[in-house]
Amino acid sequence: MEYDICSIGSALVDLTFKIDEEFTRRNEQKGIVKGGMTLIEKDEQDDLVEELIRSGKIPDRACGGSATNSVVAASLFGSSCFMSCIVGDDDNGKFYLKDLSTNGIEHNSSPIYSETPSGQCLVMVSDDAERTMCTNLGINNEFSPKNIDEEIIKNSNYLFLEGYLIASPEGFDSFKKAFNLAKEHDVKVALSLSDIFIVSTFKEELKELIATSCDLIFCNEGEASEFANSNAKDDIFKFFKGYTPNLLITQGSQGCIGYDQENLIDIPGIKVNAIDTNGAGDMFAGSVLNSLNQLKNLKQSAEFGCFAASKIVQSFGPRLTQEEYAEIKENFSSY
Repeated sequence: MEYDICSIGSALVDLTFKIDEEFTRRNEQKGIVKGGMTLIEKDEQDDLVEELIRSGKIPDRACGGSATNSVVAASLFGSSCFMSCIVGDDDNGKFYLKDLSTNGIEHNSSPIYSETPSGQCLVMVSDDAERTMCTNLGINNEFSPKNIDEEIIKNSNYLFLEGYLIASPEGFDSFKKAFNLAKEHDVKVALSLSDIFIVSTFKEELKELIATSCDLIFCNEGEASEFANSNAKDDIFKFFKGYTPNLLITQGSQGCIGYDQENLIDIPGIKVNAIDTNGAGDMFAGSVLNSLNQLKNLKQSAEFGCFAASKIVQSFGPRLTQEEYAEIKENFSSY
């Protein structure tokens, strides 16, 4: 079978809590930066979850992972998608795989019996709609080149990779193998830098991986500035042009900027009442990739991405219902 998008990324189950500023301050004292992603051990994550539940907070549980959220959006907008991932033989693993199937995404994973649990992300949303993540990758750290299926990549239009993948040595090797296979078979590669922590910690690894040119890079302002070592737009664009002919930088409520092979792109933001920014960047990337597969140009695809992202920030959690994705697609045509 041929796929519009083949994606490789961390299989995570999100536990999302609303938190107050006092809890945020206590987290920062522990080194958990507001608005960022911190990799933590399972027992540390369990302690935080237990503390929140004891305080009367009730989590929203959903399948997550940056790449997963993006391909779910792309799938529900009409793209055929495949997800390469691994999960443990536990409740979270089974929950995750069922969610992929429910959303029309094919995969090559089955629960692996292991003492290492499936990956889980604690997402904490403060009153200003900012999201802070504490992630335990769990069995995702065991994802290796043997989990890469050459035939799937070969028969896809886009290979979509998330930066989180390179957080482990095996993940780095997997990323490299997938990237090289895509280039060998003339498959376009799109990359999300994922998080400023990933960019700052694995900057040289990222540069090595995309040195032969990546077809499209997604990032936010912080990630772009960190990668380019500059806050100046001209410097950032000049830096990225050494790695990709197509770039989209999200700017939160201000929309996005970027370039393609012919033009600069500047899409204004859409004014909405944001209550949770978790998943906005993932929605944007999935929407753009879906539009590109429908032969829209990058500017047109970014316009749809901004429109879709403006909808998800008005809801709590990184996903919408299947009906809401259909409404976004329908409403954009008359927007």
